Formats: sequence, C-alpha cells, structure tokens
Amino acid sequence: MLPCAVPPDAHTFLFGARKLLLILHAAAAIVLIGSATHHALRMPAFLRGKGALRLERIYARIVATAYVTVYLLGALLYPTYRYHVRALFLDRHHPMVSSLFDLKENMATIALLLALALGALGGRLTNDPDDRLLVRVYAGMSLFVAATAWFNVVSGIFIVSVRSV
Repeated sequence: MLPCAVPPDAHTFLFGARKLLLILHAAAAIVLIGSATHHALRMPAFLRGKGALRLERIYARIVATAYVTVYLLGALLYPTYRYHVRALFLDRHHPMVSSLFDLKENMATIALLLALALGALGGRLTNDPDDRLLVRVYAGMSLFVAATAWFNVVSGIFIVSVRSV
C-alpha cells in the first residue's frame, strides 16, 4: 500500500487552527456566561419597574453579540470535533458523552434565537405598565439564555475533559 501523499488531518476544515479556535471559543464563552448571568440577575429589579434601562440595553446587546460569537466559533470547530473527537473516540468509548454534546448543541441553538431576541428587544423595552407582559417574557428569555450558557459551559468542560484526563 502506498503512503498517503496528503496527511489525513489536511482534509478536516480548519484542523490546523483548532487550538486557537478552542481558546477563542472558551474566551467568548467567559464573556457570554458573565454577561448572561449579570443580565439575568438584573431581571427581578427590571420586573419591578426599577431596572436601569441603559444598563439593560448594554447587557442585552453584549449577551447577543457574545452568544453569536461563541456559536460561530463552535461551528468553525465542529468539523474537527466531529471527526477527530466524536467519531474516533467518543462514539466508540463514551456514547453517553457524545449524547450530552448533542443535547448541549440543541440547547445552544434554541438559546441562540432567544439571545438574538434579547439583543433586539433590550433597546426597545420601557418601564411603561403596558410593557409588563413583554417584560415578563423578556425576563424568562434572559433566564433561559443564562441557564443554557451555564449548562453549555459546564458540560463543554466535562466533554473536553473526558479525553484529556
């Protein structure tokens, strides 16, 4: 059998940049988890009509921007993960961990839409009593995005640690 002229890793999209992408993905996740947590913690005051609207708008936009950044970096990492980690290791040796990743990604996709909605609505909400129902929905979305960010960070660290420990 002749040796392969092209290394097998060369066929995986952005394989050479995987470590840099993983570091950027983790750094963006730190920004996301911090901003989403602060945003969710501000919701009780906002529900009582005492939240600072300017700060609310800032956090909502940071959450939306950080979420999109984390999601896009994760999407760039996915081809390398799919072949080199999942197919060659997790599916064979740790199928439950592989399923946890699927759950994490499905939750991330749902929360992405809500994070974008937070960014869009954050600048439009007021303390007007007519907005109370929308503010409640907005607070629920904020809580879901923060909880999903925490779940994804913790499960992501666990998934990465399965092979490295």
